[in-house]
Amino acid sequence: MYFIGEIPNPKCKVSLYKWNNKYFAKFETADLEQTFKISETEVSGESEVRELITEEFVDKVIKRFEDMYGDLHNALNPY
Repeated sequence: MYFIGEIPNPKCKVSLYKWNNKYFAKFETADLEQTFKISETEVSGESEVRELITEEFVDKVIKRFEDMYGDLHNALNPY
């Protein structure tokens, strides 16, 4: 897997990678990460992958992070 670059975003770290005929869009906070695998056959190239990472998309990723933090908190503190 090799690193392509970052997509600047104030809400979380967004990194792009490429490996095995797929692009990987990796979103990270201090404790969690989400990775989306996008086949090369689904996009015309790196620029189209970058275009997929809209503010609306990132907002949904952030909402999912909030849910993940909640799930982790509940698992660690079941009572």
